[in-house]
Amino acid sequence: MISTAAFITQDQFTRLWDSPHDYWQWGFIGTSLIISLIANFFLKRSVLSSDSKATRFLKRFFHIHRPIHWSTFFLSVFLWIIWASYREQGIEANIVHSFALLASAISLYQITNAVTKGMAAPRIIGGGMLVILGLHLMGWLSPLREWLSNVQFSIGSLEVNIWKILSGMFALFVFLWIVGLSNKFITRTVHRQKAIPPSIKVLMIKASRLLLYVTAFLWALTISGVPLGGLAVFSGALGLGIGFGLQKVISNLVSGIIILIDKSIKPGDVIEINGTYGWINTLNTRYVSVLTRDKKEILIPNEDFVTNKVVNWSFSDTDVRIRTKIGVAYSTDIEKAIQLCQEAASKATRVLKSPPPVCLLTGFGDSSVDLDLRFWINDANQGVGNIRSAVLLEVWKLFKEHNITIPFPQREITVKHQGTLPREFNTHEQSHSKPDHQEPN
Repeated sequence: MISTAAFITQDQFTRLWDSPHDYWQWGFIGTSLIISLIANFFLKRSVLSSDSKATRFLKRFFHIHRPIHWSTFFLSVFLWIIWASYREQGIEANIVHSFALLASAISLYQITNAVTKGMAAPRIIGGGMLVILGLHLMGWLSPLREWLSNVQFSIGSLEVNIWKILSGMFALFVFLWIVGLSNKFITRTVHRQKAIPPSIKVLMIKASRLLLYVTAFLWALTISGVPLGGLAVFSGALGLGIGFGLQKVISNLVSGIIILIDKSIKPGDVIEINGTYGWINTLNTRYVSVLTRDKKEILIPNEDFVTNKVVNWSFSDTDVRIRTKIGVAYSTDIEKAIQLCQEAASKATRVLKSPPPVCLLTGFGDSSVDLDLRFWINDANQGVGNIRSAVLLEVWKLFKEHNITIPFPQREITVKHQGTLPREFNTHEQSHSKPDHQEPN
């Protein structure tokens, strides 16, 4: 007969089945397993059915690649509750504890394998849990932890040991994996909120990502035994060095935050800056991605949008007025020409009917009567030059039909000669003049 002990030898492990003092632990394990299977059955039939909202939510936000067996998860939860309850009463339940570790390892492996495309995260997390379980069953976990904790070394005034370093590294890996999943969830959740402006969405996503990563690193440092108060002087000196050495980078980072807060530009806006025309594809921490009409993606630093003049064609309204100049001959019926210009603009599909196109007489030039045709569109992201070309083509067709000419500058040049022609010109002309007689054949 054995009781729950710190070390379980091979002989003791084979006698676990016939020890009456441990039958109650096996009973709890069996009961928890049955309850977990029943709970998983009803969960699959109700909340997590193939067409339920919860299933669609998990697939949409977490990209579930493989089915999750929730019975193992329920089993680990029940066993941990039983173990904690008896531990509070001073009763050791090592068998329940061992099976709780095993169920937790399998559950973590299944969940990480389901929501992670690669195999690194589930293998490392699940393998780590299985190693801890094996060390616990052999009774080596506590001695190994004490031995690693005694292997200490100093880094300046900081005392660290191998156990804390390994714990911090493993915790950092797990935290970064959780942060990655959380970022995907936050990004998809924020993008689905139509009431939030696009620039505020980008700011929320980037702020939450920065907060999660900073929190993960701070927790990992705390687990490693690094005092956060001792990093204050180091972080101040590091920040000062970064500020001097990376002025442009810091300037772009701050400018990006300003752009997101004041909402001067947002994804989808049609902008023009420093000769670049296109619409904003994405807002990033250091730069803004602008997609041009010829599908070139230009990365413009955030600082340029704060310090330079930016033309935002869709800042408060998507309606944009386009102007094009047209000249007609002085002999033209001007009122008829104005009417034809307005009719030509109305024929273009992208031109808005309200407000209607307007053509104005703007002046009398040297060779033509100057007209100014103005019309409105609400899809500047589709291009401005192409719609102007389409309107002018319609104007050309109507002018041809009604015999309205578009003049072009004409100049008359009069050359006056005084006195005799130069000798070179006379010689040249004589050499090319026809002879008075021809030699006989």
